[in-house]
Amino acid sequence: MRFLLRLVVLLLVLAVAALAVAYSGLYNVAATNQHSRLVQRFLMLVSDRSEEHHSAGIVVPDNLQDTAVIHLGYQHFQEMCVQCHGAPGMERSEMARGLNPRAPRLVYASREMPPAQLFWIVKNGIKMTGMPAFASTHTDDEIWAITAFVKQLSTYDSTSYADLKHKWAERGESMDMDR
Repeated sequence: MRFLLRLVVLLLVLAVAALAVAYSGLYNVAATNQHSRLVQRFLMLVSDRSEEHHSAGIVVPDNLQDTAVIHLGYQHFQEMCVQCHGAPGMERSEMARGLNPRAPRLVYASREMPPAQLFWIVKNGIKMTGMPAFASTHTDDEIWAITAFVKQLSTYDSTSYADLKHKWAERGESMDMDR
């Protein structure tokens, strides 16, 4: 019983301390100031576990290797993603360099992230990171197309990515999304 009482008191003290820090305004939330390593690791843990939990059970369609699906994903990627995430041979936009946390380089993230998890992130976004939710502006098929293209990103270098851009532009295919 004594242990339980001490535990409750400790939790109350921690809660009061957290509220004191929050109300004091001492924690700097400016995007120009990095989180402490401990806070950053905690937030990444919460994000990673949430993504894994909420993407479990999402059925991945069989057509993610289809050229037409990848092409549609490329178009949406160019329109919606490249500004923040960059691409092979393309830097992030000026605006994106001011994000904190920075948007990950999807060339690297796409290698290890399962398609269902990537789909969930694109569809739902990530709070307080600048990653928008595309669920209200894109169909699931369009989001799967973005997922399909992002899963292919690691296969391109700067030259092959530029060639891809020129190849589809030469075919007369517009980058406008009619949205």
